[in-house]
Amino acid sequence: MKLELNVTDRHADLIREGYDVAVRMGALSDTGLIARKIANLPIVLVASPAYVEQRGRPASIMALQSHDFVRYQMAGRPYPVILADGTTIVPNGRFDTDDGGAIRQAALAGAGIAHLMQFAVQDDLDTGRLVRILPEVAMPTMPVHIVHAYGRQLPVRARLFVDFPVGQMATLTQ
Repeated sequence: MKLELNVTDRHADLIREGYDVAVRMGALSDTGLIARKIANLPIVLVASPAYVEQRGRPASIMALQSHDFVRYQMAGRPYPVILADGTTIVPNGRFDTDDGGAIRQAALAGAGIAHLMQFAVQDDLDTGRLVRILPEVAMPTMPVHIVHAYGRQLPVRARLFVDFPVGQMATLTQ
């Protein structure tokens, strides 16, 4: 078996681009692919202590509108911050990107509040490099799916690969 890993925030076309499987975050569009949900990962709002010291800590959801965000961009548009109750905010953006790692780095550098999956910033929260913003506000979880185009007969090589992220996601949701 040979493993080729491509990491991108865009949705690759599995069939045209020749991928066996993909890990997709977020709601799935109707693609005709077979999907297996493997996790629901918590989302948090975070900022650096330097940003909070300079701009203050927002005291309410409405106060988020007056703060700078490091925004995730999808299809050329900023991805909204959606709270667990369905409230949707498209905050002011100081920096927009389609790369989650760049969002984390910009938040660490004090560029603004970031809306990220908790596992991606847990070490930063534990060490104080980032702080939670509005921790009392319920945030949704991000669904994670494995998708493929093989129907019910997933090849052994792909099935062996799928078992790995399934096990890893189980540790992230504990």
